[in-house]
Order: sequence, then structure tokens, then C-alpha cells
Amino acid sequence: MIELFITDIDGCLAEPYRPYDLEGLHALRRRAKEERALALSICSGRSYPYVEAMSQALALTTPVLFEAGGGRFDPVAARTTWSPRFTDEVEAKLNTVQQWFLTECIPGTSVSLDRAKRTQAGLVSPEVDEIRALHPRTEQFVAEEAPGLHVFSTDVSVDVVPPGITKRDGIEWLAGHLEVALEEIAYIGDADTDLEALNAVGISFAPANADAAVRAQVDHVTEGTVIEGTLEAYRYCRAQNEA
Repeated sequence: MIELFITDIDGCLAEPYRPYDLEGLHALRRRAKEERALALSICSGRSYPYVEAMSQALALTTPVLFEAGGGRFDPVAARTTWSPRFTDEVEAKLNTVQQWFLTECIPGTSVSLDRAKRTQAGLVSPEVDEIRALHPRTEQFVAEEAPGLHVFSTDVSVDVVPPGITKRDGIEWLAGHLEVALEEIAYIGDADTDLEALNAVGISFAPANADAAVRAQVDHVTEGTVIEGTLEAYRYCRAQNEA
């Protein structure tokens, strides 16, 4: 029995820098409202404001995770809780990385600092080549100046994340808060940052647009892409529960 369905945002609910599929979001909102036995939540590397807005768009009542589990937001109580693993020492290291981003990575590029994040240091850009070039530079800097932090990237972002603040850790944190077993959770994700979380839950999904490495490891790859794939995965879980 799947009690909780969790979805990433980028690649699963929407595509970065592209218009929303409003009909698809409305369909997911409607289905989640009808199927109260299968709660819907979000686990995204995006910052609090974006995840909170998406929660409102989907009329969610279950707590959601932002900054890959760095924080948890309760849409009903309107309360934000930070991961207990976000310490003063971790924050100081992230500030060091952020200052390096500002002085050494951003000037002369289209890259921007993701200023809304607190438990990560992140860069974003619509230019894929710029992001790909920054990943190895960031890994080298972190290894030398902020050891212990981890570097992840997508086609549009580079994120430096503390240990113990990953999507898997976040989902375990959320599961404990809701008193739901990991085996009772389904998760859909599309990138390498989702792999550990996908391997931890009861049923894992990837939309058809997901990275090849993700599609190779999940339980189910949907026929649809982005929001259509997420709708397909949600319907699958509902059908399994009914069966």
C-alpha cells in the first residue's frame, strides 16, 4: 500500500525556463484532491519560495521538502522547519563557497547566484555549457576549501550541498515526521540527484525525459514526459492501492 506519493519539480512537474503545463498541473491537483488515501508531496532542490508556490498551485496539505531536504514546509500550519543537520559550521562553509561563486564564477557569464537558498550554495544558468564547465571547477574548490560538502549539478544548476542534507535524507526525515514507512512511499525523479532517494522508497518512477542513468535504475519508466509522466505514475499507484 502506497500512502505517500512524492514528486520532484524540475523535469517532473515543470521544465526550467519554460511555460507551465497548467492543464497538467490542474489534472494532478484534481486527482490528488479526489484520492485522499494517497497523499501528494514534493521533494525538490529548489528554494523555499518556489516550492511553497508550487504547493499552493497544487493545493497540497502534506508537508513538502525544499533545498533537497534542507528545509520542510507545512502548507497547513504555514511553518518552516530546517534540517537538524544544518549547523553553524556547515553554514560557514557554504558562505565560503558562495563568496567564491560571486568573485570567481559569475563575472563575465550568464550565471546567477541562487540567492534564495540557505542550506545550499547554488548557481543557475540557462546556458548548459557554462554549467558543465563550472561543475569540475566547483568540485576542486570544495575539495580544497570546504571539504565535506558535496557537488551536484543539472543542465541548469550547480549546487553545493552539506552531508546529510540530500533528497534521500529529506525523505527519511519527512517519513519519520509523518510516521510513514519508506516502503509506503513512491517517488518520481529525473536526475542523478534523485538516485539515492529513488533507491530508498517502495516504488520508484522516472518520467520518459529522465536521464538515462535514472531510467535504468527505477522500478517504472513512464510513457509520458514531465507532468504527464507524473500523472501516469500517480494513477499507477492509485490503481495498485485499489487492487
